[in-house]
Amino acid sequence: MRRQTGNGAPSTRSASNRIEYFDVLRCVAIIAVVMIHAAITEWHAIPPDSARWEQLTWINSALRFSVPIFFMISGALFLDPEKRVSRRSLFRRRIPRLLIAYAVWSTAYAALGVYGPGGDGDATDFLRAAVTGHFHLWFLLALLGLNLGTPILRTVVEDRRVAWYFVALAIPFAGVLPLLTGIPVAGEMLADVLGSMRFDLVLGYAGYFVLGYLLHTTTLRGRALAVWGCLAVAGIAVTIVGTSGVSRAAGETDERFFDFTTLNVAVVSVAVFAAAKAWGDSHRISARWDRVVSLVAGASFGIYLVHPFFLWLLRRFGVTTEIAPPLVGVVAVTVLAFVLSLGASMLLRTVPRLRGVLA
Repeated sequence: MRRQTGNGAPSTRSASNRIEYFDVLRCVAIIAVVMIHAAITEWHAIPPDSARWEQLTWINSALRFSVPIFFMISGALFLDPEKRVSRRSLFRRRIPRLLIAYAVWSTAYAALGVYGPGGDGDATDFLRAAVTGHFHLWFLLALLGLNLGTPILRTVVEDRRVAWYFVALAIPFAGVLPLLTGIPVAGEMLADVLGSMRFDLVLGYAGYFVLGYLLHTTTLRGRALAVWGCLAVAGIAVTIVGTSGVSRAAGETDERFFDFTTLNVAVVSVAVFAAAKAWGDSHRISARWDRVVSLVAGASFGIYLVHPFFLWLLRRFGVTTEIAPPLVGVVAVTVLAFVLSLGASMLLRTVPRLRGVLA
């Protein structure tokens, strides 16, 4: 299978030099992202002791792997020693593209929120919203940070033992200990200790970046995949039970177990990535499905950027997840928002100067 060049994920790449299982992962992940955002509005609006809330929690818990998958694909591409990634190319191409995308889309969503229907029209609110960004644009800032750190992380993966050590450190410091700080009394003391320690080297999404490269250059089969499958089921169960427990105790929705860096989410993400890698090593997409997968994967960056607008637009017309039982309602809204977002992304990508920057 040929190696892919270009940006990470969501994809802005051309149709050449594809890695098929990356495209499959992009399709699955971007659909999962839209589904999460379709479900999350009602999830926040209803009491955490209701049956609908529990069902929405199950849906959200099962799909948390989506964003980590994008980070892992990016790491697999950017940290590949066979691919030349110079600081010059980072600062002349990739980083400016991310900054432009953030500035344009953040301004657009700020204008919609402040000057659109229901907005207060306050210029200060507009400026604040434009700078801090719409809720989903944090992903661009996270990618910006990972791009800045790419030259350092590329030296980390030169020695696989060091790379695995990096991931091993990320497990407790990024995936476990922050979650434990929510425990009464003991958690507060732990938070003080971690605050004094300030060991930020392996925090954030750098662990997924490195892990993506390591998993891309490793093949798990048979028993190993089965073990990761079991861990994934356990991870989803922990996310469901943990989220339900802390939310009911607080009397309001609590997303701490939804955090993308938690261990319960990480094991699901690894299982999904490893399963796709194993499939990609021995399978190829049929010509008919290849066209669909390539289309969606190529448009995934634009879909990510525009789908909140279409979810907002559907709500304005009364099309919400509340129109049916949770699973049916979430799927229906997801399909509508996804199709509209795909069309918008494809349209934006027809403009040469916008392709790869705004969609």
